[in-house]
Amino acid sequence: MRKFLLILVITIMMTESIYACKTPEELMDNYFNDFSSGDIKKVERNYSFPLFVIQNGNKTIHDEISTFLDFKEIKKTGWKESVINSVMIIIKKDKSAVTQVNFSRVNNRGNVYLTTDANYILIKEDEDWYISGVIIDSDVPLGIENN
Repeated sequence: MRKFLLILVITIMMTESIYACKTPEELMDNYFNDFSSGDIKKVERNYSFPLFVIQNGNKTIHDEISTFLDFKEIKKTGWKESVINSVMIIIKKDKSAVTQVNFSRVNNRGNVYLTTDANYILIKEDEDWYISGVIIDSDVPLGIENN
């Protein structure tokens, strides 16, 4: 029984550290990889809730990922993956940062059909970085009507 508990604790510790993001750049890379997987649970681990979103001047606050993203709807636009073109750190403090990410959405044929910028407000909790807010002034489909 002791051996089982020890293995369980080590497994949990390793799992937690696998998804830890120690820098804003690492978080953005991890987030876009998770987003491109289309797995909502993977995407969710990059956020700190509540999450605020400003899109085209409209602001919303989300307590869970399902009110912000819907991959079934996003896929209806032909989306296959999102790729980072560039990441710029606008400001970085000890416990917060703002990044600007230029990214593209790619369809099933491998063609870029949308390129835009988004700003991400990041927060450092304990030793790891998370997305706390998103500002995007374009019509990037997120799969939810009220965005």
